[in-house]
Amino acid sequence: MILVWTGLAIAALALIVVLASAGRLRRFLKLREEVRTRLQDLATVVAPAQAETKAVLDEAKPIFHELGTRMSGFARVGISKLSLRGMGFDPSLASGGLIGFSNALPTYGIERLRWRAQVERALKIENGRADARMNRSRLDPLLFVLALAALAVAAWTYTANRNLRHALQSAHAVQASIEEDTRRTRDRAAQAEKATLAAEQSIAEVRAELATARNGQAASARSLAAIDAQLALTQKAKVAAEQSAEKMKEQLAASESARKAAEDRLKALGDELAALTTAKDDAERSLKAANDELARLKSAKEASDTAAAKAVENLERERKAREAAEQASPSPPGPTP
Repeated sequence: MILVWTGLAIAALALIVVLASAGRLRRFLKLREEVRTRLQDLATVVAPAQAETKAVLDEAKPIFHELGTRMSGFARVGISKLSLRGMGFDPSLASGGLIGFSNALPTYGIERLRWRAQVERALKIENGRADARMNRSRLDPLLFVLALAALAVAAWTYTANRNLRHALQSAHAVQASIEEDTRRTRDRAAQAEKATLAAEQSIAEVRAELATARNGQAASARSLAAIDAQLALTQKAKVAAEQSAEKMKEQLAASESARKAAEDRLKALGDELAALTTAKDDAERSLKAANDELARLKSAKEASDTAAAKAVENLERERKAREAAEQASPSPPGPTP
């Protein structure tokens, strides 16, 4: 919106400058007409031979000097001077010619004629045909104003369309970035689900091993009971079976070691089960965070799609307005015969 107002301000400033330049052109043409009239009034005066002629020349001298001073104001660098030079006028040369002509008025001779010819050449007032061409060229400032106004409107339209095109490109870039982030989030969610499945499988395997260890412990307990029964029997036959008793004691010691090893294994499996449970909880939290991030990216993508649609709609509206302005713009008038 700021760029649109900036374009309008530039167009208004250009229109003001053009109108001011057109005003200076009108003042110049009016001054030129006054110079032409003064020169025609002095066309019959050749020399100060009579008192009336000398009085006319004395009166005309400050007038032509003033006209030269006023003409020098149009010799400054600016749009009006460029327009005047484009129309074939030379304000600097005309100003010097008018001042020189005013200084050469008291005496008739080649000097006065030279300055007069310089003024007529600089202001294009040599004959009636040149004046007719000048009358036809008075439409040029209006056409120049219309051309510059059209140029300002075209520049403003181009600036607005360029800004809309940049906004649309930015929206497309943001949309592509959001889609890439969404794809990465989905990949992370899939990896988290795979990790959760692997953790559950590991927990199932640990539970199976724990059941096997418990079965082994039960078997060891049953073996220990059987050994105790055998020990009771061997104690009754201690004398007859001392060797068998020693073997049974060794078997009992081995069974006790197996039972302790089984208990240690069972404890380690319990710790591993607790660690896997913690890992499963962490994986579930990561999966939840990934789902939240995916939802946020989807919302951002919807907002970007809305902004892109709005930018496209604005671009289409600007294009229709430009076409309507081109169809409604009046064609320039043809040259008068």
